[in-house]
Amino acid sequence: MAYIKLFEEFILSESGNSVENAVPFQQDQVAGTLKWLEKNVFPKIGISGMGDDAAVIGSAGKKLPGDTSGDIDIAVSADKIAGYLDVSLQNVLGELNTTLKKYGYETKMAAGFGQVSIAAPIDGDINNGVGQVDLMLSTDMKWSKFIYESPDFRTGESKYKGAYRNILLMSIIGQCFGKTLSKTPEGATKEYEARVIRMNQGIVQIRKTFQGKKGLIKTAKLMRDFDKEITREPQEVVDMIFNNSKPSDINTYEKLKALLESGLFKFPEKVDSILAEFKTRMTHSGLPLPSDIG
Repeated sequence: MAYIKLFEEFILSESGNSVENAVPFQQDQVAGTLKWLEKNVFPKIGISGMGDDAAVIGSAGKKLPGDTSGDIDIAVSADKIAGYLDVSLQNVLGELNTTLKKYGYETKMAAGFGQVSIAAPIDGDINNGVGQVDLMLSTDMKWSKFIYESPDFRTGESKYKGAYRNILLMSIIGQCFGKTLSKTPEGATKEYEARVIRMNQGIVQIRKTFQGKKGLIKTAKLMRDFDKEITREPQEVVDMIFNNSKPSDINTYEKLKALLESGLFKFPEKVDSILAEFKTRMTHSGLPLPSDIG
């Protein structure tokens, strides 16, 4: 199947500093800031602490000494917060924002990102200024930890940020499960089915059409009525594409790339098209290509 855009809610760019006067975190300031959150903020929204209901995602605290993090991203259980605040999941984001403001915290809500940003004293000390912490609502913490995982650069786990691994994983899923459903008499694709990764949902089977009112259109339209969630279980995602592998085997770009080119990959005939799509996606992302891709 030729490359067709399948980004589907994958956001490469950061939401940006929305909290006024926020400054970046030094890596050794992340732990103290998290302790402040656990003591002062989490009890007010029904989160007991880091663990099953809250987890740092992204690279904050995992970078080399001297590197900074513009913010700290924390996935928090939407279900746990909704239960504690006695609101529906549909209304939990707004209620979370209202609750934190009620306690005097400076916040900014970003509905499109499903997050509330809070101004937190850096390293737990207001004399250090404030930094931005993004509380990102998750309806499946296991999936969020998997898809937003970042390498630990302090130990040399990877040379590349988590976006590289995710773009490659998206290319694999997109190429391995694409299926043309109908063509024009001339042989052009009219309707197709594919699987995509939605960062907040998991693996979803979608259907798109190039058929417009006056003939074929340039960009396929999503036929949302056909959306079908396949899985948000990390092991099931791995089992779709590899034999005898586990989620930790694909937690960095380097590991995923090596597994793609190993005998454990279930679709070896797709490798060339996967790498071609990966290059195209990388170009759209604005990130430089990894050194092993020509």
